Amino acid sequence: MLDNKELFFRSLNSQLLQKANTSKSIVETNKKYCIPEDKFNNVFSSNNPETIANLANDYIVHHYTYQAPRITMLQRYYYGDNDIHYWVNDKAANGRADNRIASGFPKFITNMRVGYRLGKPIQFKWSDNTNPDNEIIDLVKKFNNLNDEEYHEKVMGINLSITGRAYELLYTGESVQDANGDWSIPDVHLKAIDPATCFVVYDTTVESKPLFAVRYYAYEFNDKTVYYADVYTSSKLYHYKMQTANTGGKMEYLSDDDLSFNQVPIIEYYNNENRVGDWEQKIDNIDAYDLAMSEMANSQEDFANAKLMINGDMDFEKEPLTKPDGTPILDENGEPVFVPKVDTQDRYLFLKPSVIPNANNGNTVINSSAEYLTKNLNEAGWEIYIKRLVADIHKDTNTPDVSDENFGGNNSGIALAYKLFGEDQERSMQESLYTKGIMQRLRLLNSYWSSLKLCDKDIVNKFSIKYLPNVPKNDSEIVNMFNVLQQSGALSDKTLLEFVSVITGIDAEAEEERIKQQQQEEGKYGFDAALQQVDESQLEQARKQLNLDDTTRIETPSDFIRRMRSEE
Repeated sequence: MLDNKELFFRSLNSQLLQKANTSKSIVETNKKYCIPEDKFNNVFSSNNPETIANLANDYIVHHYTYQAPRITMLQRYYYGDNDIHYWVNDKAANGRADNRIASGFPKFITNMRVGYRLGKPIQFKWSDNTNPDNEIIDLVKKFNNLNDEEYHEKVMGINLSITGRAYELLYTGESVQDANGDWSIPDVHLKAIDPATCFVVYDTTVESKPLFAVRYYAYEFNDKTVYYADVYTSSKLYHYKMQTANTGGKMEYLSDDDLSFNQVPIIEYYNNENRVGDWEQKIDNIDAYDLAMSEMANSQEDFANAKLMINGDMDFEKEPLTKPDGTPILDENGEPVFVPKVDTQDRYLFLKPSVIPNANNGNTVINSSAEYLTKNLNEAGWEIYIKRLVADIHKDTNTPDVSDENFGGNNSGIALAYKLFGEDQERSMQESLYTKGIMQRLRLLNSYWSSLKLCDKDIVNKFSIKYLPNVPKNDSEIVNMFNVLQQSGALSDKTLLEFVSVITGIDAEAEEERIKQQQQEEGKYGFDAALQQVDESQLEQARKQLNLDDTTRIETPSDFIRRMRSEE
């Protein structure tokens, strides 16, 4: 929505609106939309596009008036376009320095939080004790690969961190008919939606079941802006066109489509229960930091352009003062008026004491001097103030200050764990809410695939979502710990493979498949295969020649090597 000029400029005044009417604006700018289910059924069961448009338009006007400016303002801060760029003062008009320095705290905090939580790919694990259903696993893997799921999660994480909410849309592609006349099964696509252009309306029960969702967006051509709105239910998609998203805008029905998910295909994710961004509550501190840095730069620039104060007389050559036509200007005695001949490019300034005649007390002599007229800056106090602002921003957002000299790579794991303790608490809560959204995504997919008889119904509930925090790791320490755990025999091979996957980058299931394939290759081409081809009578004759009885165990070369390695 940042390409919407009207909304962009209204976002500049969002904080002023909040200060003018705090009790209302805080509620209105982050309001969760609800509607009684019976009223929803009365409107949408009629399948009347005009009736549906009237209901949807009420929500669109409210969202565009109150919520979209707040979200757009937060997006501006992430892009480095802080409100310091738009503050009004008269410094430039008075010839003073007017620097506007915007800090990068919003982007730093968001990127740190998203990188820590989603820097490593999310793992979709089979959590049930039964044998995995390979059909649904393959369908999920294909869907994730098709939609670049790993990148999609990062985009969603950025939206969550900035605005406190994120939206994703699931939709099906086109079906293609082959030469035999058979139609292909449409793929399901996944798209992150701008939070400033989307909202979901829920029922009024404690379950908050989504009833419908709206996505509206602007299209500008030849300085004329036209809005389009899509209204999604569990079974239908309605397309509308409107001239404005403000009050009084009429929605023109265009068309509608059938949906295949049996649920609203737009999913809303929460960053926290309050739906606020990771740094939204510290915008006042960020603005104060921007102002402090800008004023410090202004003071330095004003000092460089300070006024020169001169006491005494300038000892320069004199030249006559003339009129524009070159005629000399005369004093009251008819004598030419002379002024100092000053060269602004001259590096030197010659002064002499000024003598003021006084008949009664003798002459008064004013010693000559030259100095810049400046104000004294409390640099130490300024530095303390700025450091305090920085510390408060990091502390209150639970974001570690990686520039801190105590935050080094030589610290122990326990020391670093304490520094990341606050962010880990945030991560734990955010992962729980994010998992809720991913499971809703999987249920939508399951509903679509089961309707096509591709998998069983409700089988995706057997998936569990695993997160791996993206932190610096010590590979040698992990390998040593792996060896200790392996020798202890307290953990299964699969658990050990999951433990070491942070180094190899291969999950436990894939590593097990590689081990099985390697063993098959060894059996096909190695020493074991050669022994398997020996005739049983020849093997018995070899036993007698070596005086081996039936209780003697003969190891293949591969078994021997494995046993020797385990005994080391």
